[in-house]
Amino acid sequence: MRLFSYRNKRRAKQILIALAVILGVVLLFCVCRFIYLQRFLVYTGDSVKLDYSQSLEKSPETEGPAWDPATVEIVTKDPVVPASAAADEPMKPVSGYYITTEMLLDMDTVNSTMAAQETPQTVMLDLKSIYGNFYYSSGTPGAVTSSADTKAIDALIDRLAQQDGPYLIARIASLSDTNFALAHQSCGLPLRSGALWMDEHGCYWLDPMEETVQEYLASIAQELASMGFDEVVFDDFRIPESGNIIYQSELSREDAAAEAAKAIRTLLEDTPIRVSFNSSNAGVAESSDRIYLVTEDGSAVAGLVESLQDSLEDPAAQIVFLTPSRDTRFEGYGLLRPLIEARVE
Repeated sequence: MRLFSYRNKRRAKQILIALAVILGVVLLFCVCRFIYLQRFLVYTGDSVKLDYSQSLEKSPETEGPAWDPATVEIVTKDPVVPASAAADEPMKPVSGYYITTEMLLDMDTVNSTMAAQETPQTVMLDLKSIYGNFYYSSGTPGAVTSSADTKAIDALIDRLAQQDGPYLIARIASLSDTNFALAHQSCGLPLRSGALWMDEHGCYWLDPMEETVQEYLASIAQELASMGFDEVVFDDFRIPESGNIIYQSELSREDAAAEAAKAIRTLLEDTPIRVSFNSSNAGVAESSDRIYLVTEDGSAVAGLVESLQDSLEDPAAQIVFLTPSRDTRFEGYGLLRPLIEARVE
């Protein structure tokens, strides 16, 4: 029998066709599976993981708490210090301490530590976490309150906001806000799959160029002003540099953040509160009353100051370092240290 007879050739052809069909089906399955799983990919820094808890579809903009800045009901409490009094004073270096959201989870320790010290010139409170949880009784639509004792925190704010109290600053996580991003997914930073980009802490970030985001942050500042705060700090105000984010603006990420800071400043121009940012971006500094920087490296002070000084009228008064360090190179600028240093990582 010939090996390459007509019958054998025909049978071999049929087998190859069958194998090709099977291979095509397998490849099609693999491609579909890859596309499906891509929606669950979470990029954290340089690593990738699967998170099956993510929503597979973007929620329509009408879902979640409706956002309308005009609906914000701000309840003022007596006595309220006119924030404009402090905001109109000449700029000078601040000195005092800051209280983190971690510390606010133990208000007994916070109150006892404060009672054991002299009243400082300045106190800064962290009042919104990177997940979007509020650490006071906020009237912001859709606000999610943290597990902290908000009544005790409200009482602390009322006490500090008295006429003879310290210069009072509120620091809020600005663009890292999982709660707002999930309720308004069109405002988040997207991946190609349609899911939202997540950082190494498992937090979703907001796009600062979205008007809804700018109005949201401005409304929080307006509420804080009504409570007696002299200054608000929008923390970590930047667009992350991850290449996994779908970024299509003609502006660089730094320029986009600078434009967003300018827009927020414009929204708050009639609000009696100083507007500051935590950013090393010189463009953002141009729209900021003060720039806040977090570092323990005293050798970095000179370089940070040099990169920002052309954007500030008085760097000594407008640059504030948040650090537990006792390095003397931080002196000569604004300086806030943690109230409870042992609990700062």
